[in-house]
Amino acid sequence: MQFYLTSGQHQIKAGAAIKAGFERHGALQLGPNVAVCWGWRKGRILRAAGRDVLLLERGYMGDRYSYTSIAWNGLNGLGQFPDYPPDGGKRFRSMGLALAPLRYIHGGGQYVLLVGQVPGDMSLRGANLLPWYKHTAAQAAAQFGLPVAFRPHPHALARGHGQNIPGCRTDTGPLSDALSGAAVVVTYNSNAAVDALLAGVWTVCHDAGSMAWPVAAQSLDGVCHYERREPWAHELAFKQWTLGEIASGEALVGIVDELRRSEVA
Repeated sequence: MQFYLTSGQHQIKAGAAIKAGFERHGALQLGPNVAVCWGWRKGRILRAAGRDVLLLERGYMGDRYSYTSIAWNGLNGLGQFPDYPPDGGKRFRSMGLALAPLRYIHGGGQYVLLVGQVPGDMSLRGANLLPWYKHTAAQAAAQFGLPVAFRPHPHALARGHGQNIPGCRTDTGPLSDALSGAAVVVTYNSNAAVDALLAGVWTVCHDAGSMAWPVAAQSLDGVCHYERREPWAHELAFKQWTLGEIASGEALVGIVDELRRSEVA
């Protein structure tokens, strides 16, 4: 097992935590082909070189910077996460999280919120979303009979990527405020889809890389599977961990079990 976590304080802290966690399990010598890194920019290179990549990234719910996700061989919804037994939502609630009441399309909001992302982000896998924004905005207005608000990602704005989408008003306020008035949220694969589902909003995703993909509608005329929301949220709580949980080894139980099974196989 090799560690590639040396760029920036967040990587150094995560690296120290995950090394301590594997040491607690006596597992540092397992997985000679395993490379542990932060972010898919590095992970993609290691994977292309034939390594099994254990990828660390930000969490998905609540204060995302307080949590770290750990997945095999892919970013977000394209990664593989170890299974954990159902706990009835205990871990989810312990994070101070809750599911807001469901808000249905008609009578539950004033507009469609189209969520922008950061150009060049690894989650986009090279896609240029500007044509997609323009096409999707027009299609969403026709599909739902509502005005469309486009919310550019704050980091995109900070980097000078201001995008005016024809037929849309631009919303640059807090995401929570934008969600509060939305009848529908439409994303490519933004993590804002997770926030939208937690807020009870009908959510549409267009790419399987979204962590909301198992619940969200997968096209503008598709169905948002609200009935899957609770078990999905409870499972998602086991896909993000504090550094303390990683260092204690608690976050690595499923991963170490997988590594030991592969050693025996």
